[in-house]
Formats: sequence, structure tokens, C-alpha cells
Amino acid sequence: MKDSCNSLMLSITILATSLTLSCASQSSTNAASSFPESNEVQDWAKPGETRIFPADRLSEYIDGDAEKYIQAGVQRTLTADYRFAGKVDAVADVFIMKTADGAAKVFKSQSVTGSAPAKIGDAARLYPGSLIFCKGPYFVRIIAFDSTPEVQQALVTLGRAIAAKLN
Repeated sequence: MKDSCNSLMLSITILATSLTLSCASQSSTNAASSFPESNEVQDWAKPGETRIFPADRLSEYIDGDAEKYIQAGVQRTLTADYRFAGKVDAVADVFIMKTADGAAKVFKSQSVTGSAPAKIGDAARLYPGSLIFCKGPYFVRIIAFDSTPEVQQALVTLGRAIAAKLN
């Protein structure tokens, strides 16, 4: 009887470990799939891995501005570096909110000064050197370290590719 219980406990432990590893792997895969890979979008390369910040660690990434996202219900933030045409660096952030209302709240909190509307997701604004949009429970921000007309159009192209990956 004792051996039977030990075998059962070992089986349960192995099953629980397998499920945990499977869920963790699936979560990482889903995070990575939120961003286009290198050459998936013309002239855009993604040189590194996607970084993930849960809500309780967001201040490690966004110093001083994390509270706005936390109050709007951020669950986690995904971020990836990009390089356009081999010369312009950019960073893309996907803030995964609890609700679409949270994403819209963050979007509406952004200044409209110096921006123009763009056709991406539920609502989008294009600024010199950056693009923001919301789509369902996602708030997305892409910042390029240049603001030429070519880069502006490239931001829209990258933004549409990210929006297409968000389900």
C-alpha cells in the first residue's frame, strides 16, 4: 500500500511539473508571437529576445510612469527592440491590460499635441518618432530614435504588423 501511495504521489508530481513547464513555455511562445520577427516586416529587424515585465515589476522598465499603467489594469508588458533599414533603432511595447477599457484609458491619457490619427487597431496616433494604438485589451507604443518621413511610414507598417498578431 505504501509503495502504491508513493507511486501515485510521484505520478502526480511529474504531471504537475509537466503542466507547469508546458504553461510557462506556452506563455513565452505567446509573448514572442506578439511581435514580428526579423524580415517579417520589410526593412525591420528584431535583433533580440522579447522581454516580459509582470505588473509588479513594471517600474523596473518604466521608471516613474508605471503607476498609470497599473491603475489602468496592466497585467504584463512585453517589449522588443527593433532596427529599421539597418540604421534606426526603435523599441516596441505591448501593454496587456485586464480589459479593453484599460487600454483605451491609457490611450486617451496621451497628449494629442503634435500627432495625427492613424488607421491601426481601435484607435491610433502617430507622433514625430513614435506611434501609439490600442486594440482590445492591448495598448501599444513604438518609439523610434529618428523622425524622418520614411521612419514615420515605417512605424505605421510595423504597428499594423504588431496589431495583426494581437488576438
